[in-house]
Amino acid sequence: MGGFVRDLVEGRPGKDIDLMVSGMDFEGLGKLLRSLPAKRLGILRIFPVGKAFAVFKVRTAWVEEEIDVALARSERSTGPGHREFDIRTKDVDAREDASRRDFTINSLLFALGTESGLLTGAVVDFFGGLADLRRRRIRGVGNPEDRFREDPLRMLRAIRQKNERRGYSIEKETWASIRRVAPEFIGTIPGERIIGELLRSLLASPAGTVKDLHRSGILRILLPEVFAVRKGPARILRRYAILEKFLGRPLPEIPLLANLLVDVAEHECVARQRFRLSRTEGIARRLHFPQVRGGVRMLEDLARLAHTQRLKNPHARIEAVFGRWERPVHLLSLYEAAYRAAGRKGIDFRPLLKIAARRPPLLSGKDLLHLGIPASSRMEAILEEVREATLTGRVRNKEEAIDLVQSITGGKRMFPGKRRPVTPSARRGKKPAGNLTGR
Repeated sequence: MGGFVRDLVEGRPGKDIDLMVSGMDFEGLGKLLRSLPAKRLGILRIFPVGKAFAVFKVRTAWVEEEIDVALARSERSTGPGHREFDIRTKDVDAREDASRRDFTINSLLFALGTESGLLTGAVVDFFGGLADLRRRRIRGVGNPEDRFREDPLRMLRAIRQKNERRGYSIEKETWASIRRVAPEFIGTIPGERIIGELLRSLLASPAGTVKDLHRSGILRILLPEVFAVRKGPARILRRYAILEKFLGRPLPEIPLLANLLVDVAEHECVARQRFRLSRTEGIARRLHFPQVRGGVRMLEDLARLAHTQRLKNPHARIEAVFGRWERPVHLLSLYEAAYRAAGRKGIDFRPLLKIAARRPPLLSGKDLLHLGIPASSRMEAILEEVREATLTGRVRNKEEAIDLVQSITGGKRMFPGKRRPVTPSARRGKKPAGNLTGR
């Protein structure tokens, strides 16, 4: 019933098989299930679950997902965010069960029966779901405003299902109901429920999802900070278009979600003059972003790339920024998208990264220990300065790198062999090999 029947009618592989039984109580349903020929039907296990409304889970050998078997029911929301509700199963028929569904295309049932010893079946459509499938539209069952008040998450589900299906639209009255109900009820939905629908919709169509969220007024409720720094989501949409050109669809999860907060992160970086974006992280956690630190770290690294003039040893730092990402192209693509969407030219980091790949580090922490420099944060700073000189061409070999260390620390050389003085060019510094100017 529900989504499984809808998917089959659409020609999609059906998922999450749910069976509904009427005309008996829960104890009788359990006896009926246990009386079935388990071996012949491939039934491995039958067990009840749930507190507010018990459902039998049936595990079989022929389908990966467990099959839910439940009584026909009617429910009424009694708490904000659809977290509390009254459920009634007595004297509930199939039509009343279907009437509690969110959208007509999800209210379709498939009635099973037998005829002359053969299993038969037919689609049961109480609310015009088949016609809505043909018209490619999302329409609420009965009064759509009632459905959204029962469970406000259905507003996001409507947007998600529309964006998951190419060519679909949300029916006029259903859309009007979303706009009326959203200001009052979106804030009652727990964040962990919101992110599930939001992420699935963004993966299917980032631009379509953001446009729908904006037109419905939901985006301003979920992300008021975007409107505090920008008049609207225009740059978010432009960045998504550029990201899809670079990375394809579906977009990887971290840049997909990080893109929503690029403008907020840039504003925080400039206002607070720091790369640690605690306020932006708070927003991401409020929205229950998965991999939240990964997404915020990408935004922090994006800020470093956007403000290279504030970096000490910029070439070495930029190499380190890209080096900590398993897929550096994700960060590079978000950087490119941010600058292009803003109509500005950024820095081309590719020449620097190519030079870095050709020039391995000349010294290690072990080398510094041999020079008598103790392990500490100072050691990391010295290695970074040596790496900066290596990438910019100021030092070309290990001997010159050791000389640079001596000039930094003022210590005595502890490596045996002939001392090679620091060359004038190494003292003055050559033109940086990496291009850190706007293209």
